Amino acid sequence: MKGGEVLELRIPFTNLSLRMDLGKTDGKWLCSEAPMPLIGGKVSAEKALSIDAVFACVNLYARTVASMPLILYRKGPEGKERATDHPLYYLLHNSSNPNMTSYNFRSIMEASLKLHGNAFAWIEFDKDWQAKALWPLHPDSVFPQRSLKTGELFYDAVLYDGSHRVFRAYEMLHIPGLGFDGIAGKSVIRMFAETMGLSLDLKNYGRKFFKNGARPSGVLMHPESLSEEAQKRLERKFDQRYSGVENTGKTILLEEGMKYEQIGVPPEEAQFLESRKYSVTEIARIFGVPPHMIADLEHATFSNIESQDINFAKHSIMPECVNWEQELMRKLIRDDEHERYEIEFVMDGLVRGDIESRYKAYAIGRQWGFLNANDIRAKENMNSVDGGETIYVPLNMIGSDLAAPYWQARIKAYEMQGKEVKNNAGEK
Repeated sequence: MKGGEVLELRIPFTNLSLRMDLGKTDGKWLCSEAPMPLIGGKVSAEKALSIDAVFACVNLYARTVASMPLILYRKGPEGKERATDHPLYYLLHNSSNPNMTSYNFRSIMEASLKLHGNAFAWIEFDKDWQAKALWPLHPDSVFPQRSLKTGELFYDAVLYDGSHRVFRAYEMLHIPGLGFDGIAGKSVIRMFAETMGLSLDLKNYGRKFFKNGARPSGVLMHPESLSEEAQKRLERKFDQRYSGVENTGKTILLEEGMKYEQIGVPPEEAQFLESRKYSVTEIARIFGVPPHMIADLEHATFSNIESQDINFAKHSIMPECVNWEQELMRKLIRDDEHERYEIEFVMDGLVRGDIESRYKAYAIGRQWGFLNANDIRAKENMNSVDGGETIYVPLNMIGSDLAAPYWQARIKAYEMQGKEVKNNAGEK
């Protein structure tokens, strides 16, 4: 690396950061009170989160991923079952560490992934090298990199108390977003800083616009020149009486031949509202969220909402789940357990259609013999019933291995029937 390239890590909950010259080989960190540069120029992750559409998208992903059951399964000859006796089951399904539920842990991690492009958690092991706790770390305080000598991946991290620690790859649960170096994901906020900045500018413009009485600024014209003191007094009185939303619509009283002329472009001509709507749609497109799911119902209809919900589950949430599942399997399941255990999100609730569509699907499954009554009742969260294990199959279909003997038997039966008819006719 060239000298002069500086790595800077922010210490959470403080205004301090650690700086290290990557061109040097001593690996020493220097403390700095200079604030970290904002992500994407003028738009930081915190500022982007103040945009209602960004907050809605991030919150939607965080709530969805956190609310789905995360299950450890044990695989066997007759299928798979929940491994409730395994300590990892409780860690994934109930509580990820002594201070957090699994829901809280996953919502924090997913929000970090969507805002920063990466989610990090320190894996705490017990004496038997079984994961016993997962501790989330702020993405701004973790820097993944490869050793120049061995190529091994490790993580420089600043902990909550300000201490520095280097984690080996197996000690860090790292869920990356879209990236190109195989080490870290790209931040959506950084990649779309201009889009986020435009949305913030529109928000600030709207706030100032309505604060000034929902009217563009204007010019007071006097037939003669005014002293500087008279100009300030006139401006002060005019603002006190006519500026602000509460003074909207008041009659303007002018004297001494003064005139008021409005300047600026009216919001309807500048398409202010349309720009705000487009900003919401664009942010939803960036995060892969149907607009109606963040309360933009302009183009939503009763017929397309359900299909959009299912598409969101299939094309947005399912890839997120696979990303989580593979990293959890890689880091939390020991090598000697990989063949026997599997970690999986339960997504049945997300892809379920309306009740009529579900019942039609159940009827098809029952008719063709790959679902029984208890299978269907389990999917609808009902208890099993006696005789519910019976499988019904249609009688008008047979296997391909039985087709030839079946038709040979039918032909033989027809031949025998023909002979009987001839014999009966001869007797008569």
